[in-house]
Amino acid sequence: MGLYRSKAIVLRSRNLGEADRVLVLFSEDRGKFEAVVKGARRQRSRFVGNTLPFNYLEGLFFTGKNLDSLSQAELIRSFSTLREDLLKFAHASFWVELIDGFLPERQEAGEVFRFLLAAFLILEKTGDPKVLNLAFQARLLKYLGYQPELGRCICCGTNPEKDFSFSAAAGGVVCPDCSSQYRDSLPVNRELLRWFGLLGETDLRELHRLKIEPDVLPRVFNLLSGFIENRLERPLKSRVFLDNLNR
Repeated sequence: MGLYRSKAIVLRSRNLGEADRVLVLFSEDRGKFEAVVKGARRQRSRFVGNTLPFNYLEGLFFTGKNLDSLSQAELIRSFSTLREDLLKFAHASFWVELIDGFLPERQEAGEVFRFLLAAFLILEKTGDPKVLNLAFQARLLKYLGYQPELGRCICCGTNPEKDFSFSAAAGGVVCPDCSSQYRDSLPVNRELLRWFGLLGETDLRELHRLKIEPDVLPRVFNLLSGFIENRLERPLKSRVFLDNLNR
């Protein structure tokens, strides 16, 4: 049975048996993986505080036949603010669901890990996470190689000047002639697509410099979320919670 150490973020957990808990973890060196914590649901368990969602910890793990197990855990950063503030909790949960949905198990994704860790640090300090949330989604798509086509029609390659649409199913912009093929086509304009692209290129620490009109935010969010849900082939549960808070 192998023994290894890894620094990881707790994405989520689920109960196992009467007293155990399975953690879904995300580390820089091992990607996304699962580990069981024996007795974690007992009140006197030493793991109770260290294995909460969003915690960044260093763990000592044993390799198991079906599931690895967490033997020791040292908390590096709790990110408790993300659990105590309802709006920040909703955004962090949304991001975690994206990471969990897109990444296969045990595939190294160091760049995505560092990005999520940096985003959590910025989310802790921000007063209004709306723009940060859009940038997170757009940048994540870029890291994963799922960027939509925003410059020209993804079907025929033409560069329409007006009356073009965005189709999540197609994977980006479609011209008037091609849009009839896609039932999910939404009318867009150059300004909206400019913001879509800019958010994917801007460093999260520099987002305060962007001056986005309030009515643009929900439109970009709908485009991003629709595109992401199409790629995941399922709706995002945390999006409903987030939508309700942002009304």
